[in-house]
Amino acid sequence: MAKKIDISFEQALSELEQIAEKLERGQLTLEESIKAYERGMELRGLCQGILAEAEGKIEYLSKNASGESQKKTALPKSESSGRAVSPPPAEEEELF
Repeated sequence: MAKKIDISFEQALSELEQIAEKLERGQLTLEESIKAYERGMELRGLCQGILAEAEGKIEYLSKNASGESQKKTALPKSESSGRAVSPPPAEEEELF
């Protein structure tokens, strides 16, 4: 049975970033590196699960009155800003 981890997304991501930094520095022993990698993979899975759950909630909340999904694909990132650029919502489209 999988153990339940009680940690927020932000905490998991922060710990994952710290582990990545330690591994990149190369100052851990082989055994420490393996344990850090194992923990990192655990945190990665946790973060992916939390994000997938959030995506599902957003998709559920975005369904229109007829039950059709309003899910939209993300536009490619703008080369100049590195951020995704999305068109403004249509006037009749509800935001929430």
